[in-house]
Amino acid sequence: MINIKRVANIYSKEFPAVDFLDGVSKSRSFLLKTGTSCCLVMDGGNLVGVITYKELLRAHPNRIIADVMCRELVTVPADMPLWQAQEVFEGTGLEVLLVQEDGELSGVLPRNLLEKHLGPHTDLLTGLYKSDYIYYHGVRLLENKQEISIAFFDINKFGIIDKTYGHTVGDVILIEVSRLLKDNIPAEAFLCRFGGDEFAVLLPAHLDEAVTFAYRLADIVDRHSFSHGIAISISAGVIGGRRHEERVDDPWDTMEKLMNVASLRSTEAKNSNATLLMTEIQGTNEIA
Repeated sequence: MINIKRVANIYSKEFPAVDFLDGVSKSRSFLLKTGTSCCLVMDGGNLVGVITYKELLRAHPNRIIADVMCRELVTVPADMPLWQAQEVFEGTGLEVLLVQEDGELSGVLPRNLLEKHLGPHTDLLTGLYKSDYIYYHGVRLLENKQEISIAFFDINKFGIIDKTYGHTVGDVILIEVSRLLKDNIPAEAFLCRFGGDEFAVLLPAHLDEAVTFAYRLADIVDRHSFSHGIAISISAGVIGGRRHEERVDDPWDTMEKLMNVASLRSTEAKNSNATLLMTEIQGTNEIA
């Protein structure tokens, strides 16, 4: 089972507070002393805003906190997945989220803390997210009763390229392929580097659309002029359905099975010199 971290695993349960009439200079010193990057802003016993050390550095030291604090407060549950918290940050543009457990305010989640913990989930070479990003969004879509398809891509004869031109050139090819994929996936799709020379795309679409997409991507890669004049092609394994009724299966189990079959089809396509092999499913009993 893929382990998806949640806000509860990382958020800070220490949330110092300053008064909204405190000066910026005094609050900077307070945050340095407490070793925190943000704090709550209180007016009497009421929470009225949040302020970060970054915002304090930008503000004139003679101003008061009420002039520079963020008054928009957004609260998230502690059991929210980190990927979903990232979406909240991106959607709101905020630097701090409040965290609630058992109906009570229990801490804060600064954006920089979330980014630190999402760092290991990002592939350093290509900048793409790793596989748990796909699993999270796949489960989310399945729980929302949406149909999904997975297109799994392998670079053909990548091992030969590595041995012939060296790992440095191989890395350049991986970066170029990842950029082609990123630039040509639908806005609603999700992309990851699965590992090695393997990439996966999750689409909230039926099988027909995923197959069309995979063929189009294979053609784009085939026609691209890669570094050192190396001819690159990819093979794809695609799995999905054409149905519209709701799924009743466990979404985590479904995602693991779908990803496994898509990977196997991609390998089979590569070994048989085919561009694409697909599997149509109507239920997870077909992919057990």
